[in-house]
Amino acid sequence: MEPHDQQSSSPQRRGLATGLFQLVFVIAVIAAALGLSRALKGQVNERAPQIADLRGDAAISVRLADPIIVTYAPEVRVNGTIQATAEVSVSPQVSGEITFVSNAFRAGAEVQKGEKLFEIDRSDFLLAVERAQSEIAAAQSDLQQLEAEAAIAVQEWQELYPGREVNELAARVPQIEAAKARLASAIANKRTSELSLKRTRVYAPLDSRVLASSLDIGQIVAPGQAVGRLVALESIELAVPVSSDQLAVLEPAIGRSADYTRRGANSSARKAEIVRVDASLDARTRLSNLYLVPEAVNELRIGDFVDVSIRSDAVQGAMKLPATALSGQSEVWVVEGEQLVGRTVRVLGEEPDQGLVIVAPFDPGDGIVALPPLEAEAGQAVTVRARPERTATTGGPADAAQ
Repeated sequence: MEPHDQQSSSPQRRGLATGLFQLVFVIAVIAAALGLSRALKGQVNERAPQIADLRGDAAISVRLADPIIVTYAPEVRVNGTIQATAEVSVSPQVSGEITFVSNAFRAGAEVQKGEKLFEIDRSDFLLAVERAQSEIAAAQSDLQQLEAEAAIAVQEWQELYPGREVNELAARVPQIEAAKARLASAIANKRTSELSLKRTRVYAPLDSRVLASSLDIGQIVAPGQAVGRLVALESIELAVPVSSDQLAVLEPAIGRSADYTRRGANSSARKAEIVRVDASLDARTRLSNLYLVPEAVNELRIGDFVDVSIRSDAVQGAMKLPATALSGQSEVWVVEGEQLVGRTVRVLGEEPDQGLVIVAPFDPGDGIVALPPLEAEAGQAVTVRARPERTATTGGPADAAQ
């Protein structure tokens, strides 16, 4: 190798050695840092408080609530609407020109049963009755003539053929039967004409409220043509949706009285009575309707909203509990033999300002848990803390009344 080549390779070797030294140094520093981190972490873990796994090792501590025993009359407050079960479409049964329309047959007015709503021109119908009467008179005359002729014919037959049965043709029997049929037809025709004449005057079928009217004097109407709508006052009722729990509180619901007020109206409360209950639940809302017959139906308008208050029978021995005792909507936990036991209760009402719920009587076991554990399970072991002093939300007189 030439001297010049030896001199150029020497710096390259020195650079390579320097790079290796730097790499080893970096690796050593990283290793030292990791070791130091592990050592510090171990010291922190040793000094930190240790959280013991208490699952299954110790009983949960719970506090019991003292229920207030009361006599309580549950009150269900719900909203409903005013509706009518009988809406009548008014239409004439005969055709003709309108000659009279009552001032009461206008939207919003009320009409009494038997009050005349409107009248159709009666001229043609009066003439039809007169024609029918003429037909009856003619038929009666024909019948009398035939009966007289038959009597003469029978007399002649008996003179000519004594002892022989009279021939029906000679006695005019077929002709007399035909005349009787014509007379009966004329009488029926008269009844039809009189019925059509009667139908030219249309009367209110019931005490009603007029929902709509489209009649005026001079208008030509046809049979079956709708000219107005009525709603019977006796069919106006309140439809009130309730939940299954509310319905259970009111059972038996039919016959129970209620108070209602019309929404947005400055009126005093009125009385109503439950007369029907839906036989099934609404598939969408899972509610069923109560139907109430109200008093003072003249004050009500179809479609108005009402606020309804229904009071049930008083429950003896009802219990007031802290609202926190409820798990879900209808379950509480009690202690029996130092274990949790679930109870399904019927909620009768609540006092939100006091933080209380009122439930139907049930077996409280050794005590009712005031605040159940988040993951309470039946049979879970518990220890009972000292009972707290009675307060407005945890206790009261044993015989307090609502």
